[in-house]
Amino acid sequence: MYCLIAHNQIKPGKVQALAKALDKDVMPYMSRTPGFRAMSVSAGPKGEYTAFVTWDAKAGCDDWVNGQGRKKALANFGDLVEGPMRLEVGEVIFQSK
Repeated sequence: MYCLIAHNQIKPGKVQALAKALDKDVMPYMSRTPGFRAMSVSAGPKGEYTAFVTWDAKAGCDDWVNGQGRKKALANFGDLVEGPMRLEVGEVIFQSK
């Protein structure tokens, strides 16, 4: 299993709008990526967010990171976030329920 971790800064007062946009604009594309498992997003106390997205294999993660679906899904996020998104990809070495 592979995980994409994305970090960015949420513009003031836009936390709920970002949550809605993730559901409406991102999930329809992301959920069609082969091997997609889940996405969780946390909002930090200083307005930053961190998204954790998992796929069965690295290929699905790479398809999302480099694909057109991601570009389309995030096209309208300029009024919700500030600065560049920082991405990290890694293999999940431990998971617990």
